[in-house]
Amino acid sequence: MKDIPYFKIFYCFILCSILLCGVVTAGDSDIILNGTSVYVKAGETFGFEQDYSLHVKYVNPESERIWISLSLNDESVADSILGRGEIFTYSSNSSTVFNITMGKIYYGSSGELVTFDPVYQYVDQRYPYNPEDEEMQNKMPNSSENESKNQGVPFLNPALLVLFAFLLPYVYENR
Repeated sequence: MKDIPYFKIFYCFILCSILLCGVVTAGDSDIILNGTSVYVKAGETFGFEQDYSLHVKYVNPESERIWISLSLNDESVADSILGRGEIFTYSSNSSTVFNITMGKIYYGSSGELVTFDPVYQYVDQRYPYNPEDEEMQNKMPNSSENESKNQGVPFLNPALLVLFAFLLPYVYENR
């Protein structure tokens, strides 16, 4: 049996990594919010990108359930009643736009505060979206810069992998 040089195995690994990197980052391009926490007081509304907004209509302290309404351009598109840990999903044209999990309800003298964690918002392809718009980033103090950028595997930087893949044969031949 012939020995395969380590160079060829490593070179195949690098090429496969480049392909994997493309697959890993391709799916993230349509994520607006990636597992962010959102806090909304009862009776108030939280605005999202693409003119969506989530309104907590009512909180029932006895059953610890809430009534929420998702609106687009100030018109209700979906309503739901949720309990702790329950998930609200909104889809448009067979594509998920929102996936929101109700967390806890906090009670205080100024009213009820509802937590939603995690919150995922995906681009609704029917409407324009500009990821460079800083209005949303300033609105969300609890979101980090990492959530608004691609969260691919850090060591699989495509530019570095391509450069390394082209330099590797040269280094191997001239050793």
